[in-house]
Amino acid sequence: MKKILHIAVLLNLFLVVSTCEKELQLNAEEVDSRLAIMCDFSPDEPFVLELSKSKSINSAKLESNIINNADVQICVNNEVIETILPLNSSSDANTKYQSTVALPEIKQIYTLKVEVDGLEPITATSSIPRAVEISHSSIGEINSFLTDDNETVSYEVRLGVQMEDPVDETNYYQISFFQEILTSTPSIQQNEIKVIPSEGYSLIDDDLTNNFNLIDGGILFKDLSFNGTTKEFVFQPLFYFKPENLNTTSTPINIIIELRSVSEEYYKYYTSVYRQSSQENTPFSSPTVIYSNIKNGYGIFAGYSKSIVKTPIEL
Repeated sequence: MKKILHIAVLLNLFLVVSTCEKELQLNAEEVDSRLAIMCDFSPDEPFVLELSKSKSINSAKLESNIINNADVQICVNNEVIETILPLNSSSDANTKYQSTVALPEIKQIYTLKVEVDGLEPITATSSIPRAVEISHSSIGEINSFLTDDNETVSYEVRLGVQMEDPVDETNYYQISFFQEILTSTPSIQQNEIKVIPSEGYSLIDDDLTNNFNLIDGGILFKDLSFNGTTKEFVFQPLFYFKPENLNTTSTPINIIIELRSVSEEYYKYYTSVYRQSSQENTPFSSPTVIYSNIKNGYGIFAGYSKSIVKTPIEL
């Protein structure tokens, strides 16, 4: 009886494995190399594109993914407004392309077209939403302390940020905080101002508790709970600095608040990136598919505008 049971189990396992093998068969068309692009653009600043290619499962291991021979075009209403050249044509250069004529404008729809020999052409479309201004900002309580190395100061600052959300439309935002630090080196009579992003957030407004995604240097959210209203948020970003380092002294002088009004494509892409990264150490979580608006390729082509406020700070 045990032998019969053992044989039955083995037969079932064989059937399961056979089924899995059928499901995992790869289609050659699905593993070919494709173009990948990164381009976030804003008003009156050049288009800057990072271009590379994914590697085919059949490609050589040492094959380069650098592309410096692409035909890159920015189009408006099906007309080419600029053909963009690589910043550096050397074979080992970082593959960046930057416009010299075309400067993005708010609400204008732009189409990106890229062609490279041997790869499928890609296209993408996006526009820049109108900037929503920061109507008011305030600084509240500041808590600072010396970290374990006895050299670095950490501080949290309570910030109020007010904005007027446009009515009757879904709006997407990214808010980021930076500290402006004045560094002085008396020995060479040199002063320098450095802008450093916050290291995290220990408090977020209740309205965003279930409606935000972290992004490097900022928080990404949409106006689900406050559409068309005047809204004030309260944040508490965290910063670090070293008052003294060798012959240089450093002092925070301003907190910079940057509010980006981002396109839907921008929001969807960076939201999916955040969700994937947050699941990296969770083995049983469902996989997250990275959003892309690149037809026949990967990556993102997305517009944003921004409003910036500087607020003096004293520690």
